[in-house]
Amino acid sequence: MRVVAVVSPESGSGKTTTVVHLVRELRRRGIRVATIKHIPKRFSIDTPGKDTWKHAEAGAEAVVALSLEEAAFILRDSLSLENAVERLSRLGEYEVVVVEGFRGARYPKLVAAKRWEDAEALVDELTIAVTGVAASEEHPAEPPVPVVNPLEEPGRLAELVLGEEAERKQVLSKLPGLDCGDCGSESCAHMAERIVRGERSIQDCVVLSAGREVSLKISGREVPMGSFVQGFVRNVVLGMVRSLKKAEAHEGDVIEIRVRL
Repeated sequence: MRVVAVVSPESGSGKTTTVVHLVRELRRRGIRVATIKHIPKRFSIDTPGKDTWKHAEAGAEAVVALSLEEAAFILRDSLSLENAVERLSRLGEYEVVVVEGFRGARYPKLVAAKRWEDAEALVDELTIAVTGVAASEEHPAEPPVPVVNPLEEPGRLAELVLGEEAERKQVLSKLPGLDCGDCGSESCAHMAERIVRGERSIQDCVVLSAGREVSLKISGREVPMGSFVQGFVRNVVLGMVRSLKKAEAHEGDVIEIRVRL
């Protein structure tokens, strides 16, 4: 299942327009698509007083409302983008997930912006193309990534999302991005190319294969660590805990530390 995020530096850049035309073109080609929309403020799709709301208030962790035309799944849980994508993948029905928003997420992305300078600030190794309003404005003759107008070239946009370069970026997004070289590749980008060619597999990444004895998350986004760093952090935390009064850690316990900046 491929995931592509449509991100922008500000509202009014053409994010939703890009999503709509991309989804429409993918569906025209017979591809099953799911979308995820980022809503930064508090939001509930349910209505207080309705039966589904009463179910949730009674303690149901998931409520499914079925009608003749739609099925609505209401989860009383706050999911990270990665968890939402993982749950969609378990359904096994979708070939492409288009995400609107989540600028900091590590997925292949389309950058929608009003001006080329704004788009350029978001372009990185995972960028597939620049789109949105900036695509119809003045931009460099040889931009670092393709520039596509979603209104005029939805077919080209779909081709880029489904193409080999996007596949490489999809693999690259799953790698830690540390460029440590422990896998024998020059960089994570080089490793992604070798995986796409079938020369290596994602399991050959030393950092990912180190397991999850210690995990570090920043605002819900996991920061990858190799086995050496995990061991170092583990020993430091255990040493600190053992020095504290009334703090006892036993085999199998999970220690959580949260730091708010």
